[in-house]
Amino acid sequence: MINNGLPVLPDPIKGVFFDMDGVLYDSMGAHADAWNLAFHFFGFDFSPEMVYRNEGRTAQSTINLVFQQEKNRDATEQEIEQIYFKKTEIIADFPDAVAFDGALALMKELSEKSVSIWVVTGSSQDKFLNALLEDFSGYVDKSRIINGQDVQHGKPHPEPYLMALKRSGLASHEVVVIENAPLGIQSAKGAGIFTIAVNTGILDDQVLWDSGADRVYKNMLELTF
Repeated sequence: MINNGLPVLPDPIKGVFFDMDGVLYDSMGAHADAWNLAFHFFGFDFSPEMVYRNEGRTAQSTINLVFQQEKNRDATEQEIEQIYFKKTEIIADFPDAVAFDGALALMKELSEKSVSIWVVTGSSQDKFLNALLEDFSGYVDKSRIINGQDVQHGKPHPEPYLMALKRSGLASHEVVVIENAPLGIQSAKGAGIFTIAVNTGILDDQVLWDSGADRVYKNMLELTF
């Protein structure tokens, strides 16, 4: 069904699956800088735009992507550990990420409507996951977070969102995903879920539409259910 040229939202909505970086937190700039600096330290080029285009991948997948482009091979376990440690070391010195305006209010609105709230993120760092539980206390529970260590295949593979569906007990037509990145959108659409994109980064809106987004908004303040 189409409304004004756009797919109609599920009705009723029983669950909302949020991505974390770039959706709940204004953190993608820091991640882009940290990945860029870490790869540069080891002699590789990975521009901020490439970070945004590949957001949602697991760290291993991100590093292997660069090695495939630069060396036509996957990285070794030691190389993955070294580069990811460097990235983690760099970002630890950055200021803590701040939640986007409207994110907490949207969760409050959803909770009042008895909509189940989940977070599906490629991140697996305790620093960020613990901040998530603190900043969105009462709305986000540890048991309703799918992180990078929970899956074999990260975004754009549909496994992260398929796992969220399985754990939540919800059907794909009962859920909405909120994403900000092309690979996250592809992952959610691959799981058959209505997907809203919030373009909080540096990519053109058309990149998100081309990735399969059902709606594209500028920020979290525009969203209401």
